[in-house]
Amino acid sequence: GIHRDATLLKWQSDFRLGAGVHATSIELIFGMDAGWAVEGAVGSSYKIDATYLSPHVNMASRMMSATKQYGVFFLFSQAVQGLLSDNAKDKLRHIDTVTVKGSSVQQKIFTYDAKVRSDFFLYSKTEDQADLDSERYSPAIWDTDQDIVAMRNHIDDDFMRVFNRGRDEYLAGNWPKAISLLKKADRIMFDREVDEGYVSHVPSDNMRSLSNVLDSSDIYDDEYYHEEGEDKVTRLALGDGPCQRLIAYMNEMGGQAPDDWAGYRPLTSK
Repeated sequence: GIHRDATLLKWQSDFRLGAGVHATSIELIFGMDAGWAVEGAVGSSYKIDATYLSPHVNMASRMMSATKQYGVFFLFSQAVQGLLSDNAKDKLRHIDTVTVKGSSVQQKIFTYDAKVRSDFFLYSKTEDQADLDSERYSPAIWDTDQDIVAMRNHIDDDFMRVFNRGRDEYLAGNWPKAISLLKKADRIMFDREVDEGYVSHVPSDNMRSLSNVLDSSDIYDDEYYHEEGEDKVTRLALGDGPCQRLIAYMNEMGGQAPDDWAGYRPLTSK
């Protein structure tokens, strides 16, 4: 993986990339949809590339772009969630219900919560071992793989219970109650990540992405977000991106659901 590969890790300390201050990090984001696509060739006599045309390709592209809006690394459509095993579904989190440009279909979107630290990957495997594990795959891997379990140390039942209540109130149009619950969930996430030792391992790109998305909102200026000595960028990055995005959206709309609120919103990222 990118957090274990020696060559990629070496790049992070390359003076030419990081200006001598380790300013370079490598991250991947994933947006997924499931469905059909038409493959075709596009180009000229000088250069031809394969391309794929489909509303599902467009949806996957919008999912990938929206990862930055929600501050997550993974974003899946409802179609993808429906294809997964029960074990995998249990690990996904329904974070919003949306429509996308060009479609009036409402659908739930999901994330898979996973964060890494430099000391997580203690169970390195050879390529042969990794290939053998993939051949022996079973749905139990979501609960038995040591890396997968370690990357979810920041998620606990208390957080999920409060977040789910806040999301449900948001979708139901009870926005003042939703804002209160989501702020509480975000504080739970922050405290949990500090306790688990994430504070010195937050990827700089992730911090910048979250703070840029939320700079225009006032969610940081209250008891759940601002305590003496807390740095704003670190505070937001160590909290929960979906909580912060939903709170920011509701604040942008005045803190009260519109009269015609129908339990979903248009996904504006493209």
